[in-house]
Amino acid sequence: MVERFIARRLYGSTEGARGGSRPAIIIATAGISVGLVVMIITLAVSLGFRHQIREKVTGFTQHLQISNYYSALGKDEQPISCTDTLLAQISSLPYVDHAQRYIDKPGILRTDSAFQGFILRGAGPEYDFSFFESYLKEGTVPNVCDSAQTLEFMLSRHLADCMGVSIGDRIDVYFVQDQVKARRLTLTGIYETGFAEYDQYYAVTDIRTLQRLNNWSGDQVMGIGIGLSDEKYLTPSYIQVRGIMDPYGKAHDETYAIQTMEQLNSGLFAWLDVLNVNVAVILILMLGIAGFTMISGLLIIIFERTRTIGLLKALGADNVTIRKIFLHMSAYIVGRGMLIGDAIGIAICLIQQHTGLIPLDASNYYLDSVPMEVSLWWLVILNAVMFLLSILMLLGPSQIISRISPATSMRFE
Repeated sequence: MVERFIARRLYGSTEGARGGSRPAIIIATAGISVGLVVMIITLAVSLGFRHQIREKVTGFTQHLQISNYYSALGKDEQPISCTDTLLAQISSLPYVDHAQRYIDKPGILRTDSAFQGFILRGAGPEYDFSFFESYLKEGTVPNVCDSAQTLEFMLSRHLADCMGVSIGDRIDVYFVQDQVKARRLTLTGIYETGFAEYDQYYAVTDIRTLQRLNNWSGDQVMGIGIGLSDEKYLTPSYIQVRGIMDPYGKAHDETYAIQTMEQLNSGLFAWLDVLNVNVAVILILMLGIAGFTMISGLLIIIFERTRTIGLLKALGADNVTIRKIFLHMSAYIVGRGMLIGDAIGIAICLIQQHTGLIPLDASNYYLDSVPMEVSLWWLVILNAVMFLLSILMLLGPSQIISRISPATSMRFE
């Protein structure tokens, strides 16, 4: 209690100081604030990138994909059989949110003035369109639930702009197989996720259009996409799905490849791992800068309060008590700097999160604006770690107090 009382008085007073302690306190407070702001923004951007990219990758590929083994190797376009019973069995697994059939087929969009390569995805009646609906800019998603085949499809904004088409246009689509086959599809919707990796290529239509194009039966599809209730269940879900598909494959004389979204997008997730390394480097540098600022400030304060230290020793205070006084004072400086840093950092993140003021080139960064994600738990951890490390770094410099004697301190004016 005595140490905290004296520390509060010293923190708020400039009496007896030669004019350097107050600027030192201000500089140390600013150093802590700036360091914390940079760390909050760095973590928010890193987590925002990871969350948004994973969310968009999951929207296109799902957490798990089941496909023919030879198709996964890129050798051939081989179908797998998927009955309603199998789909229901997979959907009933504990962590599975939904399972959906699909067919992906490369083709060429053609109008009188342009042509463009793309991938047409065939979606079954159970397909979860909530991802595309959240990014729908015009029109509606194609109707894939009617009993009759529909010739509707949905394009990305990028493809629609390249082709110069709009909602309601009928567009010729060509597929190169043993012979060139054509279909005329009606554009019903335009989406834009800002994820150029997929927006540049993907369109969506009724799965029956592609089944007839490939001369496949109603149970034959290219693959099954499996969305999970939470990504943390990826490993147990993989094991459970493998337990279903192995006996099913033996019964149907088929071999399956079950791939996670990270395996399907290994280059993209490797880039995210590199981003994590950069974040770690920035955090370490900011902690070092903040600690150096605090150490410099503490040393200035100790030198300016040499007479006070000598007086306290003359009155019977030991070195441990005096060190506690200055460490308490340092804690006030760190705490105030952190409060200011938290306020500024969180404000910047929330403004960017809701307005997207800072843009990005989607072709290079996969997103059209800088993503920022603020979470209470990592803010608490970051503040706790920074506070503890700042105080621990001050234990060494505070040892200088033990070298100050009452007789020597009286020479300081």
